[in-house]
Amino acid sequence: MEGQILNINPLIVWVIALSQLLTFGLTVWNLIASGSRANARTLETHGETLRGLDSRLSAVELSMREIPTRKDFHDLDKQMTELRGSIGVLMERLRPVEAISERLQEVMIEQRK
Repeated sequence: MEGQILNINPLIVWVIALSQLLTFGLTVWNLIASGSRANARTLETHGETLRGLDSRLSAVELSMREIPTRKDFHDLDKQMTELRGSIGVLMERLRPVEAISERLQEVMIEQRK
């Protein structure tokens, strides 16, 4: 049997060609996918912002529930009107007491003389 020389030159050419094609394909893939990665980062940032706004909105809604309504102000107005009437009645009832105290003062002044 005679020794044959194995020529791998065509195999090397094919390996180099495939390597170059693979490198080119990966470069194209990275260019295409880099936009989606940037979009993913942007979406994540917007998601965090929305979560923050959601918590702020919940706080505003909670505080809005505590704000007095038109009915509350109307009830308060009615109570103040009733209170004004009660104070008027009280003032009328205190006038005789005021007169008595004035007379007592006059008597005390007369007694000093």
